[in-house]
Amino acid sequence: MRRFRFWGRREEGQTLVEFVLIAPIIFLLLFAIVDFGMYLNLHITVQHAVREGARYAAVETDCNKIQLRTQSQAPGAIPIAQYQNIVSVKYPNPASPAAAGDFVEVIADPEPYPLPIIGHAFGLSIGALSLRSAASARLEMAVTDAGGCGP
Repeated sequence: MRRFRFWGRREEGQTLVEFVLIAPIIFLLLFAIVDFGMYLNLHITVQHAVREGARYAAVETDCNKIQLRTQSQAPGAIPIAQYQNIVSVKYPNPASPAAAGDFVEVIADPEPYPLPIIGHAFGLSIGALSLRSAASARLEMAVTDAGGCGP
């Protein structure tokens, strides 16, 4: 009888073994939630910036000012040094002047978001999520130089 009680007392490490087996899965899910939340925050910021840029493009004809206004709305996602390579302004027909009521489109295509926590903590190569956003607005005045700008 004493032999069976001895085996029953040696279950002290069972909780530790179960934790070691389950912890990586729990941490992976937790880090994935945090990473995806940071991506969504950045994506919403870029969408807001592009929408504000399109609203500004409806009343402004200077392409550089439109790009700078878009960048100023998302300084964390669109670096100031590269905003002209990331933000573009497009009119419906670049060959002819744009009339009031035509659409102007502002597009931002910043660097993809690489999911840094999951990639570094677990060594996973999941890839990067795109932050590309576009918005359009109706022009409130005619634009004689409707060539657009940007990449």
